[in-house]
Amino acid sequence: MVRAKGLTHGRGPCLADGVYLIEPVTTAAFALRAAPEDLKLECGFDPDMVAVGPDVDDVWGAIGWSEADGVVSIRYWVAPERRGRKLASAMLRAVAEPMFASGARRLEARPPVRDLASIRAAMRAGFRPDGVLRSGSPDGTDALSLGLLPGDGHGPAPRALPDLPGGELTDGTVSLRPLRPDDAEAHLRHRTAPDVYQGAALQLPPSVGEVAEVCEWRAAVDWLRGRSAFMVIDDGSGYRGTIGLYDVSRLVGTAMVGYDLSADARGKGYATRAVVLVCRWAFDEVGVDRVWAGTDVHNAASQAVLRRAGFRLEGIERGGLPSVDGTRRDTLLWARLSCD
Repeated sequence: MVRAKGLTHGRGPCLADGVYLIEPVTTAAFALRAAPEDLKLECGFDPDMVAVGPDVDDVWGAIGWSEADGVVSIRYWVAPERRGRKLASAMLRAVAEPMFASGARRLEARPPVRDLASIRAAMRAGFRPDGVLRSGSPDGTDALSLGLLPGDGHGPAPRALPDLPGGELTDGTVSLRPLRPDDAEAHLRHRTAPDVYQGAALQLPPSVGEVAEVCEWRAAVDWLRGRSAFMVIDDGSGYRGTIGLYDVSRLVGTAMVGYDLSADARGKGYATRAVVLVCRWAFDEVGVDRVWAGTDVHNAASQAVLRRAGFRLEGIERGGLPSVDGTRRDTLLWARLSCD
């Protein structure tokens, strides 16, 4: 048995000092048992339990925790050769039930925002994203806080924005895929082009740091959190622009689409194809019924894209967007319904 450090209330087998115990876990794939006191493991923390293979004693993974006021902070690690097999999720699920039975009211993980594999592992185990914490990870970098409550169930955390089927959307001419860290140079060049940022909601170029952040982790984390799905438009020759699904509300079934293309990719129908692909995914996979967009009243090219993609003009939104001089710009409001 392993002592669940700091848990001093609730139900479960109890020692005289009020500390509850977690039984070893054996599955067909691995065994989770108390970490030997003399174990030397380069995982960045002192493990409470380790995962080993069913027939060997090689350490496949480790998990450790600490508790304060009923909130259990969990850290987990998987050996490099065992990664990609969902072992971290299985370890988290294995300790969750006995911890809740011992009185824990919340389990919490804080992986670094750049560690997408650890974030996905926690979400597969049911942990739900709460928010980004500056310098909140054990290594001092920004972290994504994820929490699991007793009533959250045993399945993966619900996601407002699923992964793209097969990793991309394509119609044979253009493909849409998530923004990646190796897009940073092309993304910076694109987003700092005056003809691109002057047509954006905020008519200012991003900084080098902002571009690096969105490519390295923010776009991916915002996707997992359900805040936005930001994609690259690729015609087979590489980065040609971007498109995104934003402001997703599953409750009322709406989302917003926004897009841009580099100058040498315009006039080829790429933007229309990309909008059609995103709408199809939004209706069929995300589960919204209305996708809307706003355009500057003078942006005839963007308006033509929306018309060709099946959007209908609904009206004028007075002062819908800010300008760099402090005034506000009127916008045209467009929408397409799943039944259109």
